Amino acid sequence: MSPTTPPAQRTLAAHPDPDQLRRQAKELLRAWHAGDPTALARAAPYQLPAPPRLVQAQLVIARELGQPSWAALMAEVDRRRAAALDDAAYTERVLALALGRGYDAPRPAQALALLQARPALRPPALALLLGEAPDDLPPHTPLPPWGAPPLALVAFSSLARAGFEAALLAQLQRLLAAGASPNAGLPDPDATDRPLPALYGVVARAQSLALVQALLAAGADPNDNESLYHAVELEDRRILDALVAAGARWPGTNALGRQLDFDSLPNLQQCLALGADANELSPLDAGGTRPLHHAVLRGRSLQHLQCLVQHGADLHARDAHGRSLAWVAARAGRPDVLAWLAQHGQHAPDNLHDRFLAACAAAEEASARALLAGRPGLIGELSPGDLQLLPEQAQRGAIDAVRLMLALGWPVSVPGPWQASALNQAAFRGDAAMVALLLQHGARWHERNGYGGDALGSCLHAACNEPVPGGDYAEVLRLLLADGAPVPEDDELLPDALAAVVAAAAPAPGAARPGPAG
Repeated sequence: MSPTTPPAQRTLAAHPDPDQLRRQAKELLRAWHAGDPTALARAAPYQLPAPPRLVQAQLVIARELGQPSWAALMAEVDRRRAAALDDAAYTERVLALALGRGYDAPRPAQALALLQARPALRPPALALLLGEAPDDLPPHTPLPPWGAPPLALVAFSSLARAGFEAALLAQLQRLLAAGASPNAGLPDPDATDRPLPALYGVVARAQSLALVQALLAAGADPNDNESLYHAVELEDRRILDALVAAGARWPGTNALGRQLDFDSLPNLQQCLALGADANELSPLDAGGTRPLHHAVLRGRSLQHLQCLVQHGADLHARDAHGRSLAWVAARAGRPDVLAWLAQHGQHAPDNLHDRFLAACAAAEEASARALLAGRPGLIGELSPGDLQLLPEQAQRGAIDAVRLMLALGWPVSVPGPWQASALNQAAFRGDAAMVALLLQHGARWHERNGYGGDALGSCLHAACNEPVPGGDYAEVLRLLLADGAPVPEDDELLPDALAAVVAAAAPAPGAARPGPAG
């Protein structure tokens, strides 16, 4: 076969087995490494770069089966497998993908693919996801299988992002005209505290300005303790404008704190211009911080801090724990902030423990070692709150500080933010270098976090639902598997790079799975 010869086409089975396809890709990769002429001929049309990798073998398998990519092949496999589900299981699957469920974000493209795979099955709950429903559908009747009111299903449909916004808007307006409440809620089976407000659905799941405006015009309560907080996460800043114009109030929402989780000065300026309080104290369960303190903790620039001060933030205000801004800056390893504060007459605490913590946070090795040499038992004297500096710096990606603390003998598994160890923090960020460093110093994949999961779960959840820009989740997964973490069995929704790692690590049929490392 010449390099320009089209590859041989194969036919995808009616009920394809994804594990079998993954095995085929691994077998092809092994054959490439062995120099098998037939395998090399299969790869030739694609002019793949050396060295051969699993993702390249997956591409060849996908192209031979008539699909443009491995992701497209897996989506087609998922579609065909869903077609074989009974009606109840199929409906549950589509709802979870279209609406999101629990901590899992919606996946509109996959939901749409499943809906298109079985067009004849359109119970009202599924029809509403597309903006379709019988004209005589009662607006107040809860619909199975989730017992959701029709308007909530429309409001939460992420298919608004997949070309169905106009149809969903028309359906929303029909239901409102028929008497549906704009404050209807979605009973998520995995979030049973209370039904989730419809306005939150159109903000966070549908992400549709038109649907937001329609609900607000109909009287939806913008102060639902959800919508404003999640609006600051969106690229479409007109949604935030609309909520505030409709009467959304900032106090008590921690929405400004959430905005400071993102590195965008223009978006911060918008929040402040819309009335966010630059001095507001967040609830204790959200840290009990003020915006200036939170900005420092999240690594925001001096320009962010100066913007807050220009909008009334008090440099000398303390947080709910009585901590000054200089204390927080020292704890976060921010000499730039400390220098700025010194110009305003504010200095960090100068006792031994605080100076040691500040030196560790700033990765000032000479100072930290000198203090420790003068008091060799210093680390053992630190409080549980002081020891949290390690996971806090891991969360901020401060690898030099973490490396220094580990070298000094810091406990590696101490919990920090969200009761999670440094390894959990690094895995959530996709920080492969940090994960490798922590594992080298005794961290283990099964360290718990406050949500009942472990570092493997932190990696997978973030990769699928909240990926940090620049995170290398595939490499983090490789490292955790090498540490003894079990190979994920349900990898259908994993990004391609992680699915490739799972495929490479999955044991051969009948082989025992590795147990956890000691």
